[in-house]
Amino acid sequence: MEKRIRFTIILVLILIVVIAFSFQSKEKKEYLVYNEALDKTAVTVDDVSLTLKDIAFYVAYEEKTVQEQAILYNPDNPRQYWNVYTDGQFVKLTAKQAALDMAVHDEIFYQMAVAEGMKLDVTEQEYLENDESDFWSDLTDWQREQLGISEEELDSEMEKIALADKYQSIYAQMHQKEYEAYNFNGEAYEALLSEHEYSVNEKVWDRVEFGSVTLDN
Repeated sequence: MEKRIRFTIILVLILIVVIAFSFQSKEKKEYLVYNEALDKTAVTVDDVSLTLKDIAFYVAYEEKTVQEQAILYNPDNPRQYWNVYTDGQFVKLTAKQAALDMAVHDEIFYQMAVAEGMKLDVTEQEYLENDESDFWSDLTDWQREQLGISEEELDSEMEKIALADKYQSIYAQMHQKEYEAYNFNGEAYEALLSEHEYSVNEKVWDRVEFGSVTLDN
């Protein structure tokens, strides 16, 4: 009798583990509707949480960039390019990682710029406003809806990027390096990145179907 009870308890525990694992797997595989999950944290950089709304620009920018390459690769079926396997990874996943890496990179330099009290000058502000207008106007109404952010919110994110870019240039000069050395894939930046802490919320980021947020192909 005691053995039977023990066996039953073990079976119940195994069943609970299997159900929990199945639920987690199912949750992870289901893609998020981006514009309905904007408040979810995608990545944390030095205790600063960046939501899907905060990194929406990078998603739209990288999807736009890769789609332009995809159209050149196969005008009749651009989607084919997204599934090309090169350098040990699918283009789709490489682009997704690049978007996240750029967001982390810019947040680090933006925080450094803020700490120095840096602001854009009049000329830089004018360039920024032109870039903001161009980027927003390039998005179709459908893409804007899928992205889920307003023009003002996009402008705010692009201003942060402009400040990060400005400080990157100054920081590179301070360390007698080329500007490109501190790009998100630069060697000098890798050393800087090691001085900061960041963590990806995989439960959210893994469920972003990159290549299909602002694209319908």
